[in-house]
Amino acid sequence: MLMILSFLFLAGSIKQIHAQQYTGMSGLIHVPSADMDKAGEIRIGAHFLNKNFTPDRGFNYGGKYNTLSHYLSITPFSWMEIGYTCTLQKGKAINIDGQVLEGAPRLRFKDRYFSIKIQPLKENKWWPSIAIGSNDPYGTSSRTGTGKENDKTVNGDGLSQYFCNFYIAATKHFSLQNQVVGIHLAYRTWKRSYNSKWNGPVGGITFQPSFQKNLRLIAEYTGNEVNVGFDWKLWKHLLLQSSLQDGRYFTGGICFCMNLL
Repeated sequence: MLMILSFLFLAGSIKQIHAQQYTGMSGLIHVPSADMDKAGEIRIGAHFLNKNFTPDRGFNYGGKYNTLSHYLSITPFSWMEIGYTCTLQKGKAINIDGQVLEGAPRLRFKDRYFSIKIQPLKENKWWPSIAIGSNDPYGTSSRTGTGKENDKTVNGDGLSQYFCNFYIAATKHFSLQNQVVGIHLAYRTWKRSYNSKWNGPVGGITFQPSFQKNLRLIAEYTGNEVNVGFDWKLWKHLLLQSSLQDGRYFTGGICFCMNLL
């Protein structure tokens, strides 16, 4: 027990943790928050997404499937965060002439999107931090798509921007005997109707114990299910996140983070 406690204390420097890690942005698990990384912070990582975590279209070639995302994000200013995420999609191989080849579909295609978050109000003793943001804000503008999404090799459905959503979030932290409790509320709207189960008020609670503030326990309501999990920053640069969607389905990942300033 003494060795375990010693490891917990020595695992890394005590810093705030804010990781909506499947996108590479700060936040909770599936739910955004008004937290921000420090200016100059960059993240490079990968995340496993179980099939219940992904949108119901675009990731259902012959039925929904587990997949992976990888990302790069940076906080150029203390009030702005930008990310670029790629999520792998199943599909059959095609040749240079565009012909579909025989064989089983594999994770050979990528859905790519940018994310942005801006924090116009920082947290203070008397008020919460406020942030507005979006994942995948720019892409196919029409509801029927451009036609490129209908390529049968990637199970196109005519609707791109699978992860497109917009939100406003508020976050307030409270110190209780040197332990930190975070209250996070947000209102989120998704562009595509197949993601409507995650529309509306969402939020969560985080808890950082006094003996290891690099560890953050998370419980959140996504608008459709309750997720629980944790993230843990080790040795200053390694950030782990593990969660159970709806208390049952594992999703988790790892990223390397450092500050350039």
